[in-house]
Amino acid sequence: MVSLRASRVAGGFTLVELLVVIAIIGLLAGLSVPVIGRAQATARTAQCASNMRQIVQGLLQWSANNDTYLPCFVTSVSGSGGYYWYAEVSRNTNTPGGTTLPYCGHNPLLKGESASTVWICPANNPFKSKPASTKDCSYGINGKAVPNAPNSTQVKMVNLTKPSQCVAITDWNLKSGNQNKIAADSDMATPHNKGLNIAYWDAHVEYTNAIPSYTNTIFSR
Repeated sequence: MVSLRASRVAGGFTLVELLVVIAIIGLLAGLSVPVIGRAQATARTAQCASNMRQIVQGLLQWSANNDTYLPCFVTSVSGSGGYYWYAEVSRNTNTPGGTTLPYCGHNPLLKGESASTVWICPANNPFKSKPASTKDCSYGINGKAVPNAPNSTQVKMVNLTKPSQCVAITDWNLKSGNQNKIAADSDMATPHNKGLNIAYWDAHVEYTNAIPSYTNTIFSR
């Protein structure tokens, strides 16, 4: 009897035992997939928040070097060529002919540069959207806070009553007709577990699980 049991153990697992082991491995794998997915989503949300914080800090630096004026939504006047706000602060446009460095890295990207910049949200990447987007920035600026163009009424930081309660940028809807501008509820995106990040003019970032109404006072100066 002892010798038979010993030979069975030496011979390996039975079919039932193997099926039990496979079932346990499958169960553990099934339990781990959602956990890994949530961890990846959390990491993308955190990276997006970091991007936003750096962008607003760049906007504040640009403002400090431009007599505390906020950048315009677009630099063109009466249909002339110009730059959108994100290109204004990320390229050498504020000092024609000068050698100053951009405030937030290049955008539009220079030839050969990676799309992994502060301007691209990992959860709302225009280069990976289907169908592919022609846009190259994942964020929209608050249209109520900044002037529309240089010939509009210029806005200084002091014109923002409470910078810590006034929206600077949010996750932007890549399909919006308003180029990287928040001017309606539909201009905002919810790429982070049906929520979005919102950066304020003091450079702090908050996550919200619902799109705030554009009529909300957080969009007012």
